[in-house]
Amino acid sequence: MSEQPADVLARYRARLAKIEAANDLPENFLALLDHAVSRPGDTATINFFDQGVALTAEEFRSEVLRFADGLQRLGIGPRTHVAVMMPNRIEFPITWMALGVLGAVMVPVNPASTGAELDHILCDTAATHVVVQRDLEDRARLAKQWMQTHTPTFIPVDDGLLTADSTAVPTGSWEALRSAGQPTFRPDHEPSANDVVNIQYTSGSTGLPKGCLLPQRFWIVMGAGRAQSSLVDLRSILCAHPFFYMDPQWHLTLALYSGADLHQAETLSASKFVDRVRAHDAEFSLFPRPLVGQSGSPDEAGTTLKLVSAVGAGRDAVRDIRSRFGCVANNAFGMTEIGVGLTIPEDLHDPDADGSCGVPALFREMRIVADGVDVAPGEPGELWVRGDGILLGYHNRPEANAESFVDGWFRTGDLARVDEKGYHWIVGRLKDMIRRSSQNISALEVEQVVTSTAGVQLAAAVAVPDDYRGEEVKVYVKLEAGEDPTTVPPAAIIENCELALSTYKIPRFIQYVNDFPFTASSKIDKPALVRDVEDLRDGAWDREAAT
Repeated sequence: MSEQPADVLARYRARLAKIEAANDLPENFLALLDHAVSRPGDTATINFFDQGVALTAEEFRSEVLRFADGLQRLGIGPRTHVAVMMPNRIEFPITWMALGVLGAVMVPVNPASTGAELDHILCDTAATHVVVQRDLEDRARLAKQWMQTHTPTFIPVDDGLLTADSTAVPTGSWEALRSAGQPTFRPDHEPSANDVVNIQYTSGSTGLPKGCLLPQRFWIVMGAGRAQSSLVDLRSILCAHPFFYMDPQWHLTLALYSGADLHQAETLSASKFVDRVRAHDAEFSLFPRPLVGQSGSPDEAGTTLKLVSAVGAGRDAVRDIRSRFGCVANNAFGMTEIGVGLTIPEDLHDPDADGSCGVPALFREMRIVADGVDVAPGEPGELWVRGDGILLGYHNRPEANAESFVDGWFRTGDLARVDEKGYHWIVGRLKDMIRRSSQNISALEVEQVVTSTAGVQLAAAVAVPDDYRGEEVKVYVKLEAGEDPTTVPPAAIIENCELALSTYKIPRFIQYVNDFPFTASSKIDKPALVRDVEDLRDGAWDREAAT
């Protein structure tokens, strides 16, 4: 007789309670690095395979400490804000960990950011230093307001750094600082678990992206906590997401704590996913959304994959992934502010859980609230979260903090329900966001740029469901009196967006309207705008079709 789901969940909750009571996770990044080299013969390898650089845990720790020493000599210390702008290369995690060792704060920056986006982030954080790949330095300088109001120090990163001749490296460069440091370095002031180590920007519904204040404890819970609570002993992790986003960062802390090898690709590629799994004997990875629903080849069930995180996948999708690869595959719920909030235990085999986000993860409590009170099972409400290691607040956003926290509970802005078995289901969003290819886009940010186009009076950005990217961006546009689509064509709107928005934020669909429906508070009524529209693509100009 198979084990009952209720028994599996009871055992899972008991396991988490034991881990939370013991609370023997590393205190900070320095302790995590020391832990990573504490087991001879059982340490991780950090492999940036497209760059051709792989470091053992011992080598990685030495490089982190050397660079931390160099940074401290430059004057970087506790609470110094340092922007980091580079593609996936091993200098990125070394820089992040080195800043954490010093108690400094990383401000990760998308290398594709426009000047306006850079100004928003760099001025908001008042970053005093920027670690930047040398060929991106001119792009960083597009933040003209920041350049005019601050005197930042640039630390350029060149090619082939870890093997460069230390006598020939440029003064003030990343490699020069590394070469000046010692692998036995210890900081003057060891950071605490609650010291902020990231100001991680995420899009919201009430304005431009907000900076989440993430402490070192956040990443320790995400990585080391995941390793302690998992039943799967991972030896190899595959990651392809950009390192300025969340996933590679917690995958690194997971690898350092567990001793698993981390294989980091330079770029995302759904078409290369299976080949990369095979090449690196990967046992865990996030699942690429474009592969959802594909049948694949029969031999894929024989890959080394043990565990796949299929975030956002529905019931049929997770079942297809399990069948295709012969591994554990489940949905989950997480966000920049809280890390992982909901998950499904690996040993739970309940068809009723398929497609749900599961139950609260380690150090996480959940409520579903409407009008200030918990709703009954089955009823929808806003998902609230609290627990050890979530964000400390939003940087320079007292109003957002006051709105987002209620008696220690963080309001996610997501609508959810919990069923009679305790499984949580996300049913919508209170936040006005569009999630394209796992990247959050503020509808308001898009609307502000579109309405800055000459001849545009009003705009409303909405999400269009898309099998490949999850959601696409569509904007409804009302023109000024006397204008029409021939005088303000889609190409003009797109051209303006290209000047101010990253590529992934640029609308794909544009539709002109004579007027908008409005709410009683004089806001565009988006639900009414799209109500009864069977296909949001109908009647819209399609940027991809136009090219």
